[in-house]
Amino acid sequence: MTKTDIAIIGLGITSKLTALALAKDTRKVAIYGDENSKINSSNLVTFFSTSSLSFLEDLGIKDLINQFDKINEISCSKLENYRSNGKFQINFNSENNDLGRVIINSKLNDELDKQIKKNKNIVIISKIKITDFQYEEAESVLYLENGDKILTKLLIIADKKSHVIKKYFKDNIIKKDLNQTSVVLDATVETNNHAYQFFTKKGALALLPTDKNNASIIWSLENNVLELEYSIENLSDEINKIFRDVTGFIEIKNLQKYKLNFEFAKRITSNSIILIGDAAHSLHPIAGQGLNLSIKDIVELKNKINKFKYLGYALGNSLSLVEYENARQNDNTIYTFATNYLDEILKNRNYVVNTISNLGINAINKSSTLKKMIIESATGQ
Repeated sequence: MTKTDIAIIGLGITSKLTALALAKDTRKVAIYGDENSKINSSNLVTFFSTSSLSFLEDLGIKDLINQFDKINEISCSKLENYRSNGKFQINFNSENNDLGRVIINSKLNDELDKQIKKNKNIVIISKIKITDFQYEEAESVLYLENGDKILTKLLIIADKKSHVIKKYFKDNIIKKDLNQTSVVLDATVETNNHAYQFFTKKGALALLPTDKNNASIIWSLENNVLELEYSIENLSDEINKIFRDVTGFIEIKNLQKYKLNFEFAKRITSNSIILIGDAAHSLHPIAGQGLNLSIKDIVELKNKINKFKYLGYALGNSLSLVEYENARQNDNTIYTFATNYLDEILKNRNYVVNTISNLGINAINKSSTLKKMIIESATGQ
């Protein structure tokens, strides 16, 4: 029987970030999963706020961050007939030209693996299933598919497909099929480190620069639109029509598609179990806050663990879990549901809803105070 301080289910980026953050205080951490996720074959990227980038730097991956350029401006606009009419547009910038960076997930995953290999307090056990979990006050038991048992003081679940969620969080997860698919493409284009988000009738379309000459294009399309069946050549024509007023010619490649789903856990703790990342909240990519929200979870969890350790409590005690849930659930609820409703509102073509959303966009763009508040919230400043 193996012992560990903290067991984490899931082999994705959130699991690895959590392990590195918690192992810094010399805790033993074990990461379990069926197989390594498909991160290295995907073309997904993540927008990291400035506060999230500081968190990554603390984990020792500053060199990777510096491979990607700072975003110095973000423009959001409603699009009609392939063009922004200029009336309903918001431009965001900051005094230091730093709104965050867009990092390629596969490169981040590789760097996290390197950091984990150097860390004596972390082990990764892949290609194995967790079949059950039994809570005990002092040390709980994880049962593995091969018959092994793991004793752990705290279980963190970052994989929303985990069997343990079904057992301990039954009827706790709100699920919704968004009936959308994200089309993700690699793009070569002169970006000037300027990110764009267009709200089209068919879904939100973003151009996210990784540096001055490269970007990721993400188009979250309704499942019934013809564009989902387009060849990469036809998509290129469509995308270049949309961006013709703001960029030069965009060369695109590496077309991949991802189904979009909404999931939210009404409770994120139970006994000595904590849900984190996608297991706690899977939100629409329209605001680019998914992994930033997970990093907020990790930072708060580490703070609560250290606080209760100082007070003399054992790892995984119920008081620390309750305090963690109270600290995070309000923020998670607001961001998760707000991004979902934002997408619904901006693609709605009802005259009244459309008029109200246009007035709201105008009001935000005219108010430096409102724009500053949004930037500070999104970047964690």
